[in-house]
Amino acid sequence: MLKKFHLIGSVVVVMFFIILSACGSGADNSSTSSADSKTDTELGKKELTMPYVSWASAVAGVNVVKAVLEDVGYNIELKQVSPGVVFASLADQSADISVGTVTLPNTHADYWKKYKDQIVDLSTSIKNEVTIGLAVPSYVNIDSIEDLKKNTNDIGDKLDWTITGIDPGAGQMKITKNNVMPNYGLNKWNLQASSGPAMTAALKKAIDSHDPIVVTLWEPHWAFLEWDLKYLKDPNNLFGEPDSLHAVARQGLKKDAPAANKILKQFHWTAKDMGEVMVMIQDGMDPYEAGKKWVKNHPDKVSKWTKGVK
Repeated sequence: MLKKFHLIGSVVVVMFFIILSACGSGADNSSTSSADSKTDTELGKKELTMPYVSWASAVAGVNVVKAVLEDVGYNIELKQVSPGVVFASLADQSADISVGTVTLPNTHADYWKKYKDQIVDLSTSIKNEVTIGLAVPSYVNIDSIEDLKKNTNDIGDKLDWTITGIDPGAGQMKITKNNVMPNYGLNKWNLQASSGPAMTAALKKAIDSHDPIVVTLWEPHWAFLEWDLKYLKDPNNLFGEPDSLHAVARQGLKKDAPAANKILKQFHWTAKDMGEVMVMIQDGMDPYEAGKKWVKNHPDKVSKWTKGVK
C-alpha cells in the first residue's frame, strides 16, 4: 500500500514538472514572438523635408523616394533649392534627407570636403554610372573640347563664344569654369549660368533649328534619350571618371526617424531605373505621379528598400 502511494506521488510530481515545462516553453515562445515583432523599425518623426535641385535626375530621384516613404507612413515635403543649400541645410539640420543631388567623389568634392563631418552618407544609390561633360548635338561638326579653342568650323564665332550651363553652384559648373576651361585654353569662351530646365530649353531650341550649341550635361539625363547627342572628348580627363549618386541625411536621422534611415541605407537603383522616371516626367506626367507609378511597377526592387520596416 505504501509503495502504491509512493508511485502515485511520483506520477503527480512528474506531471507537475511537465506542465511547468510546457508553460515555460509557451512563455518563451511568446517572448520571442514579441521580440521578433519589434524588429520592424519604427517610423519615429513622420514629417521630413527633402531638398533637391531642379535637375531632371534629382527630380526623378526625390519623387520615387517620396512615394516609398509616404507609403510606409511619412509625410514628405520637397523643397527646390540651389546645390549649395542642399548641403548647408542638411549640415545645419533644417532639412532631413537628400537623394539625386550629391554626386561623389568628383562632381561635388568641394561641397563634400566642407560638409562631410556634418552630414551622414547613407548609401550609394547609383554606383559609377554618373558622367558629366560638355555635350553637343551629333550634327555639330566638332568632336573634342580642344576644337573649342581652335574655333574649329567657326564654332566659337557661331556661338558668340558661349557655353550654355546650368545652376551656378553646380559642381559641374565649378569643374568646367575652374578646371576644364583654363586647362584647355578656352580663354575666349564664356560659361553662361542658367538652370537645368533652362539649359534643356536652349538645347531643344537649337536642335529644332538645327543650330550649333554647347551645353554642360550629364548622364543619366532624359536628353540623351530624346535627342542624338555626344560628349566632346576630354583627352585630359578633367571631368574625371564616372561618379556615383549618394543618399545622404542630417545627423540624428537614425534616432529621429529610424525607418526612413533604414530605407535610405537600403536604397539602390540604376541609371536605367532613373531614366524610366525621367521619361515619364518629360512626356508630361506629374513628377510625383511618375514616382508612384515607378514604385508600383517595381515591387521587387522596392521591397528590398523597405525590408525590415513595417
